[in-house]
Amino acid sequence: MKITDLRILRHQRANPLDVGPPVQKLDLMTIATDEGIEGHTFVSAPGEDIADLLVRQVKPALLGQDALDIGRIWAMTARRGLPATVQGAVDVALWDIAGKAAALPLHRLLGTVKDRVPTYSSSFVHRDAETYVEEALAYRERGLRGHKLHPLTQLRAFAGADVPAKADIELCERVRTAVGEEFPLFLDSAWAYSYGEAVRVGLAIQELGYRWYEDPLPAEDLYGYVRLKQQLNIPLMATEITGGGLTALAPWVVERATDFLRGDVVLKGGITGMLKIAHLAEAFHLPCEVHDAYHSLNNLATLHLVMALPNCEWYEVLVPHAPGSYDLDHLSYGLAEPIPIDGEGYATAPELPGLGIEPDWDLLSAGAVAELS
Repeated sequence: MKITDLRILRHQRANPLDVGPPVQKLDLMTIATDEGIEGHTFVSAPGEDIADLLVRQVKPALLGQDALDIGRIWAMTARRGLPATVQGAVDVALWDIAGKAAALPLHRLLGTVKDRVPTYSSSFVHRDAETYVEEALAYRERGLRGHKLHPLTQLRAFAGADVPAKADIELCERVRTAVGEEFPLFLDSAWAYSYGEAVRVGLAIQELGYRWYEDPLPAEDLYGYVRLKQQLNIPLMATEITGGGLTALAPWVVERATDFLRGDVVLKGGITGMLKIAHLAEAFHLPCEVHDAYHSLNNLATLHLVMALPNCEWYEVLVPHAPGSYDLDHLSYGLAEPIPIDGEGYATAPELPGLGIEPDWDLLSAGAVAELS
């Protein structure tokens, strides 16, 4: 099955949020084959525009290759020194092709170990504690089975605000009181704290029964995490944006700097890259939680991946939303139908071949501003 084309449809839509640029860009990449089977993914990555790189550099190297040689193509993109986001985009589309060629849903090819996975909502960044509480309660009422906070200190980066770490502690207390003692909560501080702040916040949230403490220190501070882990009982989660893939994460395991491995199909080299990372974690009896993947087709790929990982417990649902509108629109935007989450808060992967849900061509074409090929 030879690759015959790689093309990108550039879609734009009005930003539904009250922050950021007025228009949001979404690039749909299609890899076509001589057997008429096509694989798709969205390739807009955080802070990057990789569409031109895919069309100008990657496409010539892919034409004529066997689309089912996923491992060989994955290694080839690594050898060429291409960003992991480029490698990941190609990889997801090729896995979509492989599932369609086999007439199987992707999770079956990866090795299904579960038929559903609990979801947690992953908060937007807000300016006041009241909105965080309202958001957590709204998604609990929708049936999601846990909630993660990106707390007030995120405004240091987003708005240049001088927010003390104490504000995060008070926020975590208020949300815990609101949702009750048994509802799973998580804190993702997104690299905001000094070491002293990280210790103080960590001691507070472990007393509040939070399930994990994610990325409190800078992403490269391996030894800071070693020291922090010695001070706390709450499980630490790091490595989400750590540079490099599989080999870069091995020192985090050896040095016992984290209680989880972490990554996503966008930043860690696609489904193939995340499979390698998850298996590394499994070899050391560590969990590997897979991060939200920024756009819907990648979120769909993540769901299939999670279904095949015995050491991944949760499915993350990032919930950027307009003020007061507590929806799940971001998760599935650009798909012909929503990613399935039932009334009990469990996600299930589609059973149709490949990724199992096609792009919403009418929607994407209506907002198309360019086609790159």
